[in-house]
Amino acid sequence: MIFEKLKDLRVYEDKTQKEAAKELNVSRSTYAGWECGKDIIPLLKLNEVANIYKVTLDYLVDLSENQEHRKSKIQINPEIVSDNIKMIRLSHNLTQKDFGSSINTSQSNIYKYENGKSLITTMYAIELAKNYHCSLEDLIEKRLK
Repeated sequence: MIFEKLKDLRVYEDKTQKEAAKELNVSRSTYAGWECGKDIIPLLKLNEVANIYKVTLDYLVDLSENQEHRKSKIQINPEIVSDNIKMIRLSHNLTQKDFGSSINTSQSNIYKYENGKSLITTMYAIELAKNYHCSLEDLIEKRLK
């Protein structure tokens, strides 16, 4: 789970929760909520964690067992994410409603994600990656084909 990896990486780097929180520009209590699994870390912050520890998003969310290393920092491009979500849905000939159901969200959320009104949440991004066999790294960084 995400929270276990957050703690493992922080402890491996010999950092306190306060130090990790400061790097992410959040309060220690917010960070602690993510680390203990009480709250879900937003995708943007999860990406920052991946950049700090130089690991992939797929490793952080247990989509990959390998502790793959990022070669460089990645910034989430919301336009690419929106385009990729739409491309995945269309490549499976699904309506927004059916696609939303497949990742346990609503058609209105899919509309928002595809049209750049909001960035997909971490949990829905994980469901999308699992159900449609794509990498979170690719979802945020590359235009999928």
